[in-house]
Amino acid sequence: MSTTILAGFRRGLLIGLSLGVLVYLSYAIWTGWEEAAAALLSFQWGWLPLLLLLSMVNYGLRYLRWEFYLRTLSISVPWRSSAAIFLAGLAMTITPGKVGEFLKSYLLKKSAGIPMATSAPVVLVERITDLLSLLLLASFGVASYGGSTGRTLLLVVGALVLLAVVVLHSRSLSRLLLRLLAVLPMGARLAPKLSELLDSSRALLGLRPLCLGLLLATVAWFAECLGYFWAFDAFPDSPGLELSVAVFAYSFSTVVGVLSPGGIGPTDIGLIELACQFNPGLAERRDLATAASFVVRLCTLWFAVLLGAFALLRYRAEVEVDVELARGGGEP
Repeated sequence: MSTTILAGFRRGLLIGLSLGVLVYLSYAIWTGWEEAAAALLSFQWGWLPLLLLLSMVNYGLRYLRWEFYLRTLSISVPWRSSAAIFLAGLAMTITPGKVGEFLKSYLLKKSAGIPMATSAPVVLVERITDLLSLLLLASFGVASYGGSTGRTLLLVVGALVLLAVVVLHSRSLSRLLLRLLAVLPMGARLAPKLSELLDSSRALLGLRPLCLGLLLATVAWFAECLGYFWAFDAFPDSPGLELSVAVFAYSFSTVVGVLSPGGIGPTDIGLIELACQFNPGLAERRDLATAASFVVRLCTLWFAVLLGAFALLRYRAEVEVDVELARGGGEP
């Protein structure tokens, strides 16, 4: 059944809100409704501007990466339009399916006449550098408190990230990996598509753009890790959260939730459980961990969706188009 991009966003918003409420309501009931409500009501609102600012730092650095990638591909767009398109893409993180993956390319096509195939590599490499940066942050967090096991994990993950950078940078190694992938049962169908995507993204997979994009992504996501860390200090009776735990819990939970729209469910649960498991002072304060996770998700996921929703107003006519038509470039 066909649907429009805007209808997909509205449906995703409704599903996301419903799932989010269900997750936190379940945890509130489990930990004790009164305790969880009391913990949330004790939040000191003076911390809210700082938490939102750190989220803005995340979006700002990722926007700089977006602009850098566009310029690397010689895509010239007025910065106001470029920023609006970038923000509109944030709104689509909660939509099911693959709507969010092509919206920015589609809007570039409609507003600036840039073929979707030309800008699609930007979206692909954004996702690659996001994933690699989150894995790096997660490994550093583990190494800070995990002893010899944590340091070993850091070396392994660091080596894997370095290997990924080298493979993506090298055309011959990429082709070798794709040939190996093609041997697998599902790989024969995926390999040609991945090969086409990597070839079109080659300009962004050079050592300089890849490393710079990875650096910007790592600092951007670290800003949100800091927001999660400081969120616990916004509760007067909080034992606090160790920075290493915050970095690991936030980055790891974000990776775990990558297949869920907006990470709703896996990311929320991960933020609560990992804080309680690895921070001794929170072992018996799941009510506080639930409240802190709720506030952080409001300041990260739902704040992004709100900004994206306002940005979508600029392109209301464009996003009223059928999803399948948009995937084809917006031409009937």
